[in-house]
This record gives sequence, structure tokens and C-alpha cells, in this order.
Amino acid sequence: MSDPETKSASADGVQRIALCHLESLTCLPALNLIFETCGDRIGLVLVSRRFDTAHGGFFDQLTASVRKSGVRMTFWLGFDLISAQVVAVVSRLLRFAGRPKLETLPALVSRHGAVLVETGDINADVTLDRLRAYAPDVLLAMNFDQILKPPAIAVPRLGAINIHPSLLPALRGPCPVFWALVEGGAVSGATVHRIEDARIDAGAILRQVTRPIDRSRSVAEINTELFLAGAGALGEALEDLSSGRAANTPAAGQYRGFPTALEVTEARRAGVRLCGLWYAIRLIAAAVLPAYRRSDSGRFRQ
Repeated sequence: MSDPETKSASADGVQRIALCHLESLTCLPALNLIFETCGDRIGLVLVSRRFDTAHGGFFDQLTASVRKSGVRMTFWLGFDLISAQVVAVVSRLLRFAGRPKLETLPALVSRHGAVLVETGDINADVTLDRLRAYAPDVLLAMNFDQILKPPAIAVPRLGAINIHPSLLPALRGPCPVFWALVEGGAVSGATVHRIEDARIDAGAILRQVTRPIDRSRSVAEINTELFLAGAGALGEALEDLSSGRAANTPAAGQYRGFPTALEVTEARRAGVRLCGLWYAIRLIAAAVLPAYRRSDSGRFRQ
């Protein structure tokens, strides 16, 4: 594992990035794009221990989620998170066969020589000490389930930013794609914004990307697409951040939390699907099977 000090410089002035992430199957394509474009600058990855946080342990969270959002939403959210960790184990066992099309977080961290730190509380002293020791220029959050408090936000030299799959200030909160489909809008998108305080998805906007919403597609598919769009806008957002370019501070917007079980049922009746089986299988296959491409001779090779 390489020393974070050896991370290379960049034309935008951002040399050291700390990434905050909660492992997710549908976020794997965006995660791979971020490492493809910024991996040489990511020296520290803080991955959330979802079942060791202020939300409580596994059974406490399971019970609360079923009571709030019902079995269907709870199963999907759990599958998205747990499958990413299972896939990471399987892909590690199959690494002798070659690199898959989508690499899991541990594989990306290892290949790029970053340091991975699991944390149940990013605001705890022990985690803040690791963050301060790394001294990042930027703290980047994507699909992160913990709220950063002022001491953590103050660590990065240029600031903390987040990739959110909606056109903020609309649809702040943890399930923006679900609510976008429920509301029936024709477009949504992704936003890269500053994290300025403990408010959720409420900081000044650096970059936004608009995408049409296809209601025939599932929440999972659109979630992947919007996170990919946000990851694609990251480079320009980093340039804005390092140049001090003024960002657009939006109105507060509406926060939409997890849906109730009744709202999930009503959405299903209206045609909203959480995830298609074949889409989940394609993501899993892309993360565990070696990637092959056709050579000039017509044969497939790695």
C-alpha cells in the first residue's frame, strides 16, 4: 500500500481527496468512475459501518425500517447495501480470473494505494484524528449515511462536497429517486454541492446535471444513472472549488425522508419499481466476472 503523501498533483489544485462512502451495489458504476478520474488523488476512504452507527445495531435498524417503510422497501435497501459487501468478498476470491468490469470498493482502494478506514461515527475523535492526519484538500461524500458536523467539515483545506442524485434544492434526503418517480416529473438529475453545516443536502451548488426520467425504469436503474452523472460532473466541481468560483446558494427546498409502508404500496400500484431482478444480476455479474473484450481476430480476451 502506498503512502498517501505520494498522491499526484492535479491541474485544478486538488491533490488530496478523502472519500466518504456507504457501500452500495447501485453506486458501483459511479464509484468506479470517480476512481478512474480521481483515483490517484484519493488517499483516504472512510467507509460507513452502517450497523455500527447512531442508527443502532442491525436488528434495531431492521425493526425500525420495517415499521416505517414496510418489508418491500426494507428488503431493497438491505439488499443494495449487503450485496455490495458480499460481492466484494466473492470478487476477491475470484481475483485470479482477472479484473471485473466493475471493481468493488476494497479492490479500488487497494489498486490505487489508498487507506480504508471503517467508521461508525465520522465525528468521533478517533476518526477526526485520521482525517486530520491525512490533511485532505477536499472531503468528498457520495452515498454516505452519516451527518458531518462542523469539526469534520472544517478539516479539508478547500471544503467538503457531496454528490446527490436530484436537482437540489428539490428532493433533499435519502430516497430522491423514489420520490422523483412518485411525483411523476419528466426530469431529474444530479447535484454536486458544498457541505457547509449539519443540514442535509442543503449547501451551495457547484454543478448540476439534468437527466430525463423514464418511468418504465426502476429506482435502482435511475439511481445508478444519476450517481454516474454526478460523478461525471465532479471534475468541473473540483475546478470550481479550487478557483473559489462563486456557487449558487439555493433556497432550503423540501426534505423527503424514507417513505412509509403505505406510500411504498401506493407507489407500486402506480407502477414504481424498486429494482428489477435482471438489473441486479447484471450489476453483480459485472462486479464478479472478469471483463473480456473482442480482439481483432474475433476471439475474446481479457
